[in-house]
Amino acid sequence: MSAEQQAGTRVEMSYRATIEDFREALRARMRAAPAGRRMRWLMALIAVLLFVFTIASWLVHGTVDVPLLVTPTAMLLVLLFVPRLQARQFYRLADAGGACHTVVDESGITVTNQQQTSTLTWQAMARYTETPQAFVLFSGDKNASCLTILPKRGAPGPGDADRLRALFDQHLTRA
Repeated sequence: MSAEQQAGTRVEMSYRATIEDFREALRARMRAAPAGRRMRWLMALIAVLLFVFTIASWLVHGTVDVPLLVTPTAMLLVLLFVPRLQARQFYRLADAGGACHTVVDESGITVTNQQQTSTLTWQAMARYTETPQAFVLFSGDKNASCLTILPKRGAPGPGDADRLRALFDQHLTRA
């Protein structure tokens, strides 16, 4: 491959991770991984069943036990706020490393920050999804236990997001 061709398939990015990057990536993971989809449905189902049981108890007995009121509310709050808390924790870990410099090319992805350099081959990732603000790459296991977040704002030019998408489509499956 000539240097000119290689330059066309190489994208360099510089960015600093934000809490919103992690929130968006974790939401994408919940949609993409079967375990995430099951957990969302299970939490919603349990909350609805407890709500129905609370209404039935009120109609039959004329009163409702406090735990029956608190439990569905607590479950819904957990469903809403746990991803936010996880995103904050991931952000704290990533922020300690400082700004990231990422290179995406035909061989894979190399992410460098103040503390470390990580190189991932295309075989280490199986699929990706695109959100409005980022590309999120997932490992090949069914739970997508490893993910890599590439915020689009880190690309130096407007055409670079299209070049990234082309590289990902060439090497990965869309989730």
